Amino acid sequence: MQFTAIDVETANADMASICQIGIAQFKNGVVSNKWKTYIDPEDYFDDLNVSIHGVDARAVRGAPTFRDASDSIGAKQI
Repeated sequence: MQFTAIDVETANADMASICQIGIAQFKNGVVSNKWKTYIDPEDYFDDLNVSIHGVDARAVRGAPTFRDASDSIGAKQI
């Protein structure tokens, strides 16, 4: 079986505040390829979210916004 899993982390309770995206491809139950990138959520970071995933404003400094990254994410061949 082959499938692709996508995981996002958010900066705060707003589901649109994506600050990291990870993509993993699986083949026969084993990770065959993976990719991740930070995303500038253009929003504030809630201490609760940072305590869960460790991504803060410093980590995303200089990262693309979701709008800027979405085309390359959609075309990503990992």
